[in-house]
Amino acid sequence: MDFQEADRRYAELKRQFDAGTIGVDEFNAERQRLMVQNDEGHWWAKSPENDEWVYYDGSAWVPGTPPGYRTPRTEPAESTADFQGQLIQSERSPSAQIPLRGNASIQDETRERQYRGVRRWGIVGVVVFMVMVGLAGIVIIGGEDGENIGGVGGEKSKPAPGYDLLKDDSGTLSVEVPPEWKERVTSRPEGEKGSSWESYSGGDEVSIAAVNDLHSWQTGTKGHQGMYVVASKRLAQRYTDNELVAMGPNDYSSACEAGTRQDFNRPPYTGRSQVWENCGGDSAHNALTLAAAPEGRECVVVLQVGGYLYPNEDARVKHVLDTFEPSCREIL
Repeated sequence: MDFQEADRRYAELKRQFDAGTIGVDEFNAERQRLMVQNDEGHWWAKSPENDEWVYYDGSAWVPGTPPGYRTPRTEPAESTADFQGQLIQSERSPSAQIPLRGNASIQDETRERQYRGVRRWGIVGVVVFMVMVGLAGIVIIGGEDGENIGGVGGEKSKPAPGYDLLKDDSGTLSVEVPPEWKERVTSRPEGEKGSSWESYSGGDEVSIAAVNDLHSWQTGTKGHQGMYVVASKRLAQRYTDNELVAMGPNDYSSACEAGTRQDFNRPPYTGRSQVWENCGGDSAHNALTLAAAPEGRECVVVLQVGGYLYPNEDARVKHVLDTFEPSCREIL
């Protein structure tokens, strides 16, 4: 998809959002699929704040004009018998409106509420899981024909091939997991060995788990694999990422050797990750823990993934880290 095609799809997506036919979450999810990478390796995206192009320079999103970019032609407004006296603005207008029946000056309250949500999230909503440091871990979710799902009559998000999309019961927290982690809990699951974050968060967290065998995961039986992830506002307020990555359910120090701890950077999320090795004296039993928050720290994600696998070498672990998504504003 080139810049002109992305412009066209974004204009249609914007009209759907203005019409109120799609909400903020779907608008952001579909917009993420309109990112374009140029020959220099920079990712470009449309900013929801002003509908202009921005690119990721490695640390921030910067306004600019894509190389070789041609401004899309403005289509003339059309009027029909069905919409007499109504104005259809061109695709290019940053404040494009859909036809309004009756008094065109009356703004729909729901649309304004949605727009405030988009402005608050701003540019950071564009990146979600698409950009990793070095761009080595990008996962593009495609349609059945192999093409990216765009905003023109677009479908809802689909998981990457070979993975399932897992959400908690409220739809507030999601992640893509391999199908072999077939036992899943989507309503306040217990973490490994029955522990959870509730005593630290005060119960405001949402959480999901996916494992190959829940009993083996909880008891540490040989062969278990899986992940447990939580999103919480209160944990973000009370603790730092450096604390959360190795405390509570993420503290494996009594059974495992602490390996590498390093920064985590998957815009808009930053945080800390910790590798745990040789758990129970078994070199094949390992884990990785993570604490990461979006810009503004409205909530934090704490995660553990592991078992009888090698976190630094297992593509499934990396995919979990690439695809977790909380909806911070919906967490109670």
